[in-house]
Amino acid sequence: MRVVGVDGCPGGWLAVAYDDAARTITPAVHLSFAELLAAYPDVERIGVDIPIGLAEGERRRADLEARKVLGPRQSSVFPAPDPRIVTAPTYAAASQRSRSMTGGGVSQQAFAIFPKVLEVNWCLTPAQQGRVFEVHPEVCFWALGGRPMAHAKATADGFEERRALLSEALGVAIPERRAAGALAKPAAADDVLDALVAAWSARRDALGQSGRLPKEPQIDGRGLRMEIVY
Repeated sequence: MRVVGVDGCPGGWLAVAYDDAARTITPAVHLSFAELLAAYPDVERIGVDIPIGLAEGERRRADLEARKVLGPRQSSVFPAPDPRIVTAPTYAAASQRSRSMTGGGVSQQAFAIFPKVLEVNWCLTPAQQGRVFEVHPEVCFWALGGRPMAHAKATADGFEERRALLSEALGVAIPERRAAGALAKPAAADDVLDALVAAWSARRDALGQSGRLPKEPQIDGRGLRMEIVY
């Protein structure tokens, strides 16, 4: 069985294909999400670290439930943007729209991923969500380890904590930070871990073993399910 985990990275999208029979991982960086989908027409599942399905005028239950299960790691869950805000052409315009709708602005970090959010949400249809779906890396690691991770991913201990879990679960020797960062430049070592755990969840889903937050998803204006698979 072949599955793919995907994480946004500088210059595009990092995809890591995992073959569970051969116990191999194959990373590649794609310039666009459409190009990425075309590159993997026959894989069983594709797990993507990006919000899929956008709620207008309310918070997504998927994000709220993810924050709840993650406890000390809940700050890693960014609220998915309102579809009326995500199309703003500039940071100033996005912040102005957000303040007029919600009373609060938009962080620079959130605004930075708006183009990728739009790219995926306009690329996918509801019919594709059986094979291509949203994951959140920290929710995946929570499921893999049976608890929220003890250390932040950016720390040496956090990287090693996640690397050890993935190496055992996938049956593959995951490189240490410096070597992992060289696997698929310009993607960083943390991007590699996130894509790998997305692939782990993709395999779980293909085997009928995955869970979802929430159990009953909201549906957005384009018919996309708002759910995080783990």
